[in-house]
Amino acid sequence: MSVKKKLLRTVMLFVILPALVIFVGSQTPAIAAKGQSLPPERKVREIELYVTTPDYDPIRYEFGLMAAEEWKKLGFDIKVTPLAWNRLSELGINQKDFDAFTLAWAGRAERIDPDHFVYMTLHSSQAGIGQYNIVGYNNPEYDKLAEEQRRIGDLEKRREIVWKAQEIAAEDQPYLVIASRNWIVAYDSANFKNPTPMMGEALNAFWNWLTIEPIGNSKEVVWGYPSDINTMNPLASTATHDFQTTRLIYDRLVRIGPDGKPRNWAAESITQIDDTTYELKLRPGMKFHDGEPVKASDVKFSVDLVRKTESPYFLGLIKPIAEVEIKDDLTLIFKLQEPFAPFIANSLGQLYIFPEHIWSEVLEERGPKGTLEWDNAQAIGSGPFKLGYWRRDEEMKLVRNDDYFQPAKVDAIIKIPYANVQGLVAGLTTGEIDVLGWWLEPMQADKLKDVEGISVIEVPDHGYYHINVNMRRTPFNDKAVRFALSYAIPRQKIIDILLEGHGTKEGSIIASANSFWYNPAIKPLPYDLDKARQILKEAGYEWDAKGKIYYPEGKVESFKK
Repeated sequence: MSVKKKLLRTVMLFVILPALVIFVGSQTPAIAAKGQSLPPERKVREIELYVTTPDYDPIRYEFGLMAAEEWKKLGFDIKVTPLAWNRLSELGINQKDFDAFTLAWAGRAERIDPDHFVYMTLHSSQAGIGQYNIVGYNNPEYDKLAEEQRRIGDLEKRREIVWKAQEIAAEDQPYLVIASRNWIVAYDSANFKNPTPMMGEALNAFWNWLTIEPIGNSKEVVWGYPSDINTMNPLASTATHDFQTTRLIYDRLVRIGPDGKPRNWAAESITQIDDTTYELKLRPGMKFHDGEPVKASDVKFSVDLVRKTESPYFLGLIKPIAEVEIKDDLTLIFKLQEPFAPFIANSLGQLYIFPEHIWSEVLEERGPKGTLEWDNAQAIGSGPFKLGYWRRDEEMKLVRNDDYFQPAKVDAIIKIPYANVQGLVAGLTTGEIDVLGWWLEPMQADKLKDVEGISVIEVPDHGYYHINVNMRRTPFNDKAVRFALSYAIPRQKIIDILLEGHGTKEGSIIASANSFWYNPAIKPLPYDLDKARQILKEAGYEWDAKGKIYYPEGKVESFKK
């Protein structure tokens, strides 16, 4: 390099470097007047953010990394820890032992009714072990609305209450809502026809397994998913995919139809006698997979079983039930504590019918806790499929129940857990699997569209991605921090880069795809680091010379972990 060029480069560095310092300085928090003298006990502790492994869900993994990088710009120390899904769900959902973690509320059919999102995930009574108020939110004003929407039968009046509940949640930011994504999935259309995808569940929908029909040589459909279920014991389940599997074995009194409306199912008829009393008649001739008849006593026993074992998921669903009376072998009377608007869709639409002759013995021998821990390896229900076998993390076979009142078109479902989505795509391409049970990335979908005999479909989702922040711990018990962290999430970037446009920014606890219940006045928070810093500054937070954040002076005790 010539002397002239060296001199020019030196001059340029002297000109550019100060500008860079000014530019970078504008992107970092203002340093408090005390600078380095800020007391160390006021420093905000390191936050650990759990994410799924990239193999299990690259989207949750990547948007967790993206959020962490932005939070660091606000002065927070963030440690990102990838965990296998089973471990993450145990720590986060069951034990509530976490700082923050990425999650997706699945848009299951029964969650079209807003009660899951309004009551089950945020009412203070649902914050225990295994329950869905994961973040520990406790707002008496919100609780009253969550309870009231359960009592109002008039749809328009109930919607007003649900909209108000969404407004309060948006004001508190109990968890950080990010985006919904469209389900892009694929199946082997050369060998199967008549799939029934649903909003929020795509080809994992219950109805899909009844309607999908073989047109090739194989009469068994192979279902691929990027993990196995956690347990065959529904009483101990909290994971969506567990229920998507076991609901094929166990029956329900009501099913949510492809149109999103409740349909009588194991219940042939449901008559509302008054605001708190319902008469149910079971379909005659139903049998459990071992040949025993399904009776009204099995239904009553199922409600009692949930209560005795305190099943973490089902307990909230049967809580409104005061009493179940048996009128005859096929008729029951349900008496509620008070009017409960989502009783048919949520309680009857999710409660499993457990065979009393099996579970009563387990309960007597093992007790309530032991019944929750029972592996139920030879699961027997009355649903459209019987359990053939289950080799954990290898393969499961569900065999068609030929005695079912609406038998499936396929002889069996072979369910195979894969290590990652790439394996699923390869399996579909080579003919190892027939139905994808997980999202495709747009690039993967584009490639599959060119493969003969494979059809790609896209459906909206009323579930959504979010980040749970543990309000039982610092610094998340401060609303200012939650808002600041939420403003620092680059939602549009996540949609543009990770979802390649196949998604929608969300700001409410009800996703926009669920149009009747969604409050359109609630908008997603924009990405705005300046706004985030201003919120923290106004709340009294300060930064040291390195840009690290410190609690407000005089408030350290209230933020102790």
